[in-house]
Amino acid sequence: MDLSSIRGEMKDIDWKAIDNKKQSTESNRPKEYQGGGKSMEYKSTGGYGGGGNKRSSNFAGNRGGNFNRSSSAPRVEEKETVFWITEENYLDHAEKVIKELQAENAMITTSQIRNILANISDIYNVVQRTKHSGDLPSEVRSKIRELTMHCYYAAGREDKVKKFFLRSSLFMNLKGILESSALEGQKEMPAELQNLGEKGRFLLVHKYLESLVAFHRFYGGKDS
Repeated sequence: MDLSSIRGEMKDIDWKAIDNKKQSTESNRPKEYQGGGKSMEYKSTGGYGGGGNKRSSNFAGNRGGNFNRSSSAPRVEEKETVFWITEENYLDHAEKVIKELQAENAMITTSQIRNILANISDIYNVVQRTKHSGDLPSEVRSKIRELTMHCYYAAGREDKVKKFFLRSSLFMNLKGILESSALEGQKEMPAELQNLGEKGRFLLVHKYLESLVAFHRFYGGKDS
Protein backbone atom coordinates (compact mmCIF):
# COMPACT_ATOMS: atom_id res chain seq x y z
CA MET A 1 0.00 0.00 0.00
CA ASP A 2 1.53 3.39 -1.03
CA LEU A 3 1.43 6.71 0.81
CA SER A 4 -1.32 8.26 -1.40
CA SER A 5 -3.74 5.43 -0.64
CA ILE A 6 -2.99 5.78 3.12
CA ARG A 7 -3.71 9.52 2.95
CA GLY A 8 -6.92 8.85 1.06
CA GLU A 9 -8.19 6.56 3.76
CA MET A 10 -7.11 8.88 6.63
CA LYS A 11 -9.04 11.98 5.48
CA ASP A 12 -9.28 13.54 8.94
CA ILE A 13 -5.50 14.16 9.24
CA ASP A 14 -4.23 17.61 8.23
CA TRP A 15 -1.37 16.44 6.00
CA LYS A 16 -0.55 19.94 4.85
CA ALA A 17 0.13 21.13 8.42
CA ILE A 18 2.35 18.09 9.05
CA ASP A 19 4.36 18.72 5.87
CA ASN A 20 4.86 22.38 6.78
CA LYS A 21 6.06 21.44 10.28
CA LYS A 22 8.48 18.90 8.81
CA GLN A 23 9.97 21.48 6.45
CA SER A 24 10.38 23.97 9.33
CA THR A 25 12.22 21.36 11.45
CA GLU A 26 14.56 20.45 8.60
CA SER A 27 15.50 24.08 7.99
CA ASN A 28 16.51 24.57 11.66
CA ARG A 29 18.89 21.58 11.84
CA PRO A 30 22.66 22.03 11.50
CA LYS A 31 23.83 21.21 7.97
CA GLU A 32 25.67 18.06 8.97
CA TYR A 33 22.46 16.54 10.35
CA GLN A 34 20.40 17.20 7.19
CA GLY A 35 20.15 14.51 4.60
CA GLY A 36 23.44 13.63 2.97
CA GLY A 37 25.47 15.51 5.64
CA LYS A 38 28.76 14.40 7.20
CA SER A 39 28.80 11.40 9.51
CA MET A 40 29.38 11.96 13.26
CA GLU A 41 33.08 11.28 13.55
CA TYR A 42 34.98 11.98 16.78
CA LYS A 43 37.66 14.61 16.25
CA SER A 44 40.75 15.44 18.27
CA THR A 45 39.18 18.74 19.33
CA GLY A 46 36.82 16.80 21.54
CA GLY A 47 33.66 17.43 19.44
CA TYR A 48 31.65 15.20 17.17
CA GLY A 49 31.02 15.86 13.48
CA GLY A 50 32.49 19.35 13.55
CA GLY A 51 29.31 20.98 14.93
CA GLY A 52 28.91 19.14 18.26
CA ASN A 53 29.82 20.48 21.68
CA LYS A 54 33.56 20.48 22.41
CA ARG A 55 34.88 18.89 25.56
CA SER A 56 38.13 19.45 27.42
CA SER A 57 40.88 16.92 26.64
CA ASN A 58 40.99 15.90 30.32
CA PHE A 59 37.29 15.08 30.41
CA ALA A 60 37.69 11.31 30.22
CA GLY A 61 37.10 9.76 33.60
CA ASN A 62 37.09 13.14 35.35
CA ARG A 63 34.10 15.45 35.06
CA GLY A 64 35.64 17.93 37.45
CA GLY A 65 38.57 18.68 35.13
CA ASN A 66 41.20 17.56 37.67
CA PHE A 67 42.49 14.56 35.77
CA ASN A 68 46.11 15.73 35.87
CA ARG A 69 46.19 15.99 39.65
CA SER A 70 48.74 13.60 41.15
CA SER A 71 47.10 10.46 42.48
CA SER A 72 50.18 9.20 44.31
CA ALA A 73 49.91 8.86 48.09
CA PRO A 74 51.97 11.30 50.18
CA ARG A 75 55.22 9.91 51.49
CA VAL A 76 54.97 8.76 55.09
CA GLU A 77 57.94 9.87 57.18
CA GLU A 78 59.34 7.00 59.25
CA LYS A 79 59.64 7.65 62.95
CA GLU A 80 62.24 6.29 65.34
CA THR A 81 61.43 2.98 66.99
CA VAL A 82 60.87 3.56 70.69
CA PHE A 83 63.08 0.98 72.38
CA TRP A 84 65.42 1.23 75.35
CA ILE A 85 68.24 -1.30 75.15
CA THR A 86 69.27 -3.20 78.27
CA GLU A 87 71.82 -5.89 79.13
CA GLU A 88 69.11 -8.51 78.56
CA ASN A 89 67.70 -7.36 75.21
CA TYR A 90 70.37 -5.50 73.22
CA LEU A 91 71.72 -8.59 71.43
CA ASP A 92 68.33 -9.88 70.27
CA HIS A 93 67.22 -6.42 69.23
CA ALA A 94 70.36 -5.86 67.16
CA GLU A 95 69.71 -9.05 65.21
CA LYS A 96 66.04 -8.14 64.71
CA VAL A 97 66.94 -4.73 63.29
CA ILE A 98 69.48 -6.08 60.81
CA LYS A 99 67.17 -8.85 59.62
CA GLU A 100 64.39 -6.32 59.00
CA LEU A 101 66.70 -4.06 57.00
CA GLN A 102 67.98 -7.00 54.98
CA ALA A 103 64.41 -8.11 54.15
CA GLU A 104 63.61 -4.58 52.93
CA ASN A 105 66.83 -4.32 50.90
CA ALA A 106 67.77 -1.33 53.07
CA MET A 107 71.12 -2.47 54.47
CA ILE A 108 73.78 0.20 54.80
CA THR A 109 77.30 -0.57 53.62
CA THR A 110 80.00 -2.09 55.83
CA SER A 111 82.07 1.09 55.61
CA GLN A 112 79.11 3.21 56.73
CA ILE A 113 78.39 1.13 59.82
CA ARG A 114 82.10 0.84 60.68
CA ASN A 115 82.46 4.62 60.48
CA ILE A 116 79.72 4.93 63.07
CA LEU A 117 81.46 2.39 65.30
CA ALA A 118 84.83 4.12 64.86
CA ASN A 119 83.38 7.44 66.02
CA ILE A 120 81.94 5.97 69.20
CA SER A 121 85.03 3.81 69.83
CA ASP A 122 87.21 6.94 70.13
CA ILE A 123 85.08 8.03 73.06
CA TYR A 124 84.91 4.47 74.38
CA ASN A 125 88.66 4.38 74.96
CA VAL A 126 88.40 7.46 77.18
CA VAL A 127 85.28 6.31 79.03
CA GLN A 128 86.79 2.91 79.79
CA ARG A 129 89.70 4.58 81.60
CA THR A 130 87.33 6.63 83.73
CA LYS A 131 87.62 5.34 87.30
CA HIS A 132 84.27 6.38 88.72
CA SER A 133 81.07 4.76 87.48
CA GLY A 134 78.69 7.71 87.88
CA ASP A 135 78.54 10.81 85.72
CA LEU A 136 81.13 11.24 83.00
CA PRO A 137 83.63 14.13 82.88
CA SER A 138 82.33 17.26 81.16
CA GLU A 139 84.72 16.86 78.21
CA VAL A 140 83.45 13.32 77.58
CA ARG A 141 79.85 14.49 77.82
CA SER A 142 80.65 17.14 75.22
CA LYS A 143 82.12 14.48 72.91
CA ILE A 144 78.98 12.36 73.23
CA ARG A 145 76.83 15.32 72.22
CA GLU A 146 79.08 15.95 69.22
CA LEU A 147 78.84 12.27 68.27
CA THR A 148 75.04 12.43 68.40
CA MET A 149 75.07 15.53 66.22
CA HIS A 150 77.33 13.84 63.63
CA CYS A 151 75.03 10.80 63.59
CA TYR A 152 72.06 13.03 62.78
CA TYR A 153 74.06 14.65 59.99
CA ALA A 154 75.05 11.29 58.48
CA ALA A 155 71.44 10.14 58.64
CA GLY A 156 70.27 13.28 56.87
CA ARG A 157 72.63 12.64 53.95
CA GLU A 158 71.60 9.05 53.18
CA ASP A 159 68.14 7.48 53.44
CA LYS A 160 69.44 4.01 54.32
CA VAL A 161 71.65 5.40 57.10
CA LYS A 162 68.65 7.32 58.44
CA LYS A 163 66.53 4.17 58.44
CA PHE A 164 69.33 2.30 60.22
CA PHE A 165 69.39 4.85 63.06
CA LEU A 166 65.61 5.03 63.34
CA ARG A 167 65.05 1.27 63.34
CA SER A 168 67.86 0.61 65.80
CA SER A 169 66.69 3.35 68.21
CA LEU A 170 70.27 4.61 68.32
CA PHE A 171 69.32 8.29 68.46
CA MET A 172 67.12 7.63 71.44
CA ASN A 173 69.72 5.58 73.29
CA LEU A 174 72.62 7.92 72.46
CA LYS A 175 70.72 10.86 73.93
CA GLY A 176 69.71 8.63 76.83
CA ILE A 177 73.35 8.27 77.90
CA LEU A 178 73.25 11.76 79.38
CA GLU A 179 69.61 11.66 80.45
CA SER A 180 68.72 9.80 83.62
CA SER A 181 65.00 10.48 83.19
CA ALA A 182 62.67 9.66 80.33
CA LEU A 183 63.30 11.68 77.18
CA GLU A 184 60.53 13.90 75.88
CA GLY A 185 58.06 11.94 73.77
CA GLN A 186 59.64 8.58 74.67
CA LYS A 187 58.55 5.86 77.01
CA GLU A 188 60.08 5.89 80.47
CA MET A 189 63.65 4.71 80.76
CA PRO A 190 63.82 1.39 82.68
CA ALA A 191 65.05 1.69 86.26
CA GLU A 192 67.93 -0.71 85.61
CA LEU A 193 69.14 1.58 82.82
CA GLN A 194 68.88 4.65 85.01
CA ASN A 195 70.88 2.90 87.74
CA LEU A 196 73.77 2.21 85.34
CA GLY A 197 74.72 5.86 85.30
CA GLU A 198 76.21 7.69 82.33
CA LYS A 199 79.28 5.49 82.07
CA GLY A 200 77.28 2.27 82.22
CA ARG A 201 74.76 3.50 79.62
CA PHE A 202 77.55 4.54 77.27
CA LEU A 203 79.30 1.17 77.53
CA LEU A 204 75.97 -0.55 76.85
CA VAL A 205 75.33 1.54 73.71
CA HIS A 206 78.84 0.69 72.53
CA LYS A 207 78.17 -3.04 72.96
CA TYR A 208 74.86 -2.65 71.14
CA LEU A 209 76.54 -0.95 68.21
CA GLU A 210 79.20 -3.68 68.09
CA SER A 211 76.37 -6.22 67.93
CA LEU A 212 74.77 -4.36 65.02
CA VAL A 213 78.09 -4.47 63.17
CA ALA A 214 78.47 -8.20 63.85
CA PHE A 215 74.97 -9.09 62.64
CA HIS A 216 75.37 -6.79 59.65
CA ARG A 217 78.39 -8.85 58.66
CA PHE A 218 76.67 -12.17 59.40
CA TYR A 219 73.60 -11.34 57.29
CA GLY A 220 75.56 -10.34 54.24
CA GLY A 221 76.40 -6.68 54.67
CA LYS A 222 78.55 -5.51 51.78
CA ASP A 223 81.07 -2.77 51.16
CA SER A 224 79.00 -1.23 48.37
